[in-house]
Amino acid sequence: MPLTTLPAEQRFFAELLSGVVLNPGQLKRCWFARLQSSIPAGSYSIKFPRLEVVLRGEYGNLLEPDQKALGQGDLLFIPANGVNQPAWNKDVLLLGIVFAPAYLSLTFHDKRAAQSGFQRVRKCEVPHHNRGELVHLLQALTSLGASPNDQEIIQPLCLSLLQCCRKILNDPAADKLARGPFLYQSICTWIQDNYARDVTRENTATLFNITPNHVSRLFQQQGNMGFVDYLRWVRMAKAKMILQKYHLTINEVARRCGYPDGDYFSRLFKREFGVTPGEYRDRFL
Repeated sequence: MPLTTLPAEQRFFAELLSGVVLNPGQLKRCWFARLQSSIPAGSYSIKFPRLEVVLRGEYGNLLEPDQKALGQGDLLFIPANGVNQPAWNKDVLLLGIVFAPAYLSLTFHDKRAAQSGFQRVRKCEVPHHNRGELVHLLQALTSLGASPNDQEIIQPLCLSLLQCCRKILNDPAADKLARGPFLYQSICTWIQDNYARDVTRENTATLFNITPNHVSRLFQQQGNMGFVDYLRWVRMAKAKMILQKYHLTINEVARRCGYPDGDYFSRLFKREFGVTPGEYRDRFL
């Protein structure tokens, strides 16, 4: 697809990535942010992996002493749930990419140290079908975070990841995928991965940068059940699997499925399946 036929923001990021991947010699070391037991003030953490590329100037991660002055060509990989604290005290042009299950979220930061705020910020979200190569590359980089000095392995992986992003941005189908379906798919995938947590419509909306009412509309328009019903359906399916395979207390099963109250979980389970969790487990153990 010719770049001139892409939407303006998508074309901007496609050209930006082309400049990076067609000049691989400019890429330097890939650094790794880490998981933290708590998130310090001013830090940033999300459920999806991220990659930041210093295009020009100087940038840093204040949580790691050796990452406070990343220069042009350096990369920072932040695994899912990883934490970084950006340092914006120098002039910098920075490309950031978030790898969500059904879309890429790209941000371009133009920060001038002498000015408050950003000189320019550009953003673009590009939907994509679940691409196996992205998943495998992200898994490999996450694992290699434990061996950050293996740069002869890490750097080609980073380049391949950026090439995949460029390919997605230039995909004729990317602009045709409606935002609603890929956002709905992303939320469903996130619920399936995080059902044991305190998941609510409100904190899900915050994570995906939409309103709670928008979450409800997505499930009404794209699915066959509401948000709360879908969350309960996922949790109950997991509960049945646990009850079939493990001899845990009902309270422990409830906790592993996102319900802190075992009695409440038992009432929901019986209402859903007509038997108590204990009666259901007796069929298998």
